[in-house]
Amino acid sequence: MQTKTLVRRSLFYYRGIHLAVIAGVATAVGVLAGSLAVGDSVRGSLRDLVLGRLGATHSVITSQELFREKLADSFPGSAPMMVLEGVVTTDDGRRTNNVAVYGVDNRFWQFHGDKAPTLPTKWSSPVAMAVSAALARELGMKAGDTALVRVEQFSDIPREFLQGRREDSGRTMRLKIGAVLGASELGEFSLRPKQGDVLAVFVPLARLQRDLKVEGRVNTILTKEDSAQGLTLHLRLAATLDDLGLRLRELGKGVLSLERRSTLLDDAIASGTHQVAERNGWKAQPYFTYLVNTIRVGDREIPYSLITAEEDSPGGGLALNEWAAQDLGLTKPGATATLEYFVWKPSGGLATDHVEMPVAAIVPITAGDRDMAPEFPGISDSAHLADWNPPFPIDLKRVRPKDEQYWGRYRTTPKAFLPLKKGQELWGSRFGNLTSIRLTPPSSAQEADVRVLGTRLQNALDPARLGLMVYNVRAQSLAASQGSTDFGEYFTYFSFFLVVSALLLAGLFFKLGIEQRSKEIGI
Repeated sequence: MQTKTLVRRSLFYYRGIHLAVIAGVATAVGVLAGSLAVGDSVRGSLRDLVLGRLGATHSVITSQELFREKLADSFPGSAPMMVLEGVVTTDDGRRTNNVAVYGVDNRFWQFHGDKAPTLPTKWSSPVAMAVSAALARELGMKAGDTALVRVEQFSDIPREFLQGRREDSGRTMRLKIGAVLGASELGEFSLRPKQGDVLAVFVPLARLQRDLKVEGRVNTILTKEDSAQGLTLHLRLAATLDDLGLRLRELGKGVLSLERRSTLLDDAIASGTHQVAERNGWKAQPYFTYLVNTIRVGDREIPYSLITAEEDSPGGGLALNEWAAQDLGLTKPGATATLEYFVWKPSGGLATDHVEMPVAAIVPITAGDRDMAPEFPGISDSAHLADWNPPFPIDLKRVRPKDEQYWGRYRTTPKAFLPLKKGQELWGSRFGNLTSIRLTPPSSAQEADVRVLGTRLQNALDPARLGLMVYNVRAQSLAASQGSTDFGEYFTYFSFFLVVSALLLAGLFFKLGIEQRSKEIGI
């Protein structure tokens, strides 16, 4: 008998045992393959979810502060928008928090290749909005209903700073629902990777800007650019000082004052400004101007005075101008003055603090000027001291006629001066330690040099360090969707006992087959 025939007849005779072994191995292989396939399917579903919610978005330019809407013109094919978080309340009192509020216009829909949703009025109508299907389900809303949308009020000045507005925290808009958007209509648009339902409201950009009193400003730009590095370089060339929250105020004779809308200049701005000024032969003089509630010597006091901390403080300590010294009954230095002022405590809330310092010098009123102070909303824009409306409590009954006369003649001219380090020690915060930097040109500077300095200063400051960030939201979202767990391995672990059982069964059948053929093996 030939070997082939022997093998063929042996396989056929013991076919039951062989089929049982094959079935056991096949079961184990099937469980493993199925686990890996299910895991891959889950990852694919998460990837599709992320891409569907981002639409055509690849990279995003965003900032905690607002920048010019026109900055988007420097990035062809981009879409400027406002991204906020808000609260939506229906007319019957149902309410939900943590709703994504998007201020958009037709550029948003064109960017994604979709038409604007069909609304009963034009999309530019100030009373129409679109909502996500998930939000409509949660609040039981439908097209034609009205709802209240409340968002946080933008403020350039941090609320934790003395000049920050804390009571004016939000704006409420009553809008009519013009459309309920499904996932295919960008109703689930989201820049944050999440697997749950997206609660979103799409509000006309112009209406949102108008109600928040920030016309022409946005906080987000969507782009189709994949390279965040290339986009960052482009942004550095395109962003103006205004986009960075800075302004150069002209004081006359070529002198400039660099200030920030948030009032305080941080160390990065100060360092960059000093470097640019030094390279161009300009003098950079930093100031920190603060409002104190009281300057007191003995039983005499002056209410609500601006004090400027500067590097070259007269006398090296506390210096009073002639008006303040006369009002306090001082004819020469040496007396001890007490300064009382508000500070914002880390635990929250304003508290009154004080410091005692000897009067080191008495200087002319002309030792300071009104431009040493930046624009303090509610103070510097008031025609009369009695019209002050700062974001902290003041007692206008303390204001005397002579205080009004000083304000009418000298406005924000400081009444006292401190060394810069002392002022920063008393009033500095994590938001910054300066209120302005005065830039004085060399005597040979021309008008063109002033413009050149502004451009060089703009190029020297890093937008990212000032909060204007670029990131590839698509890459980050895809990475987040994969997570740290391999779903193939995850489901394989769940199927571990099935795999082991199938392999044990196959082994038992194989062992049985060997035992049945033990006589043949012996022969």
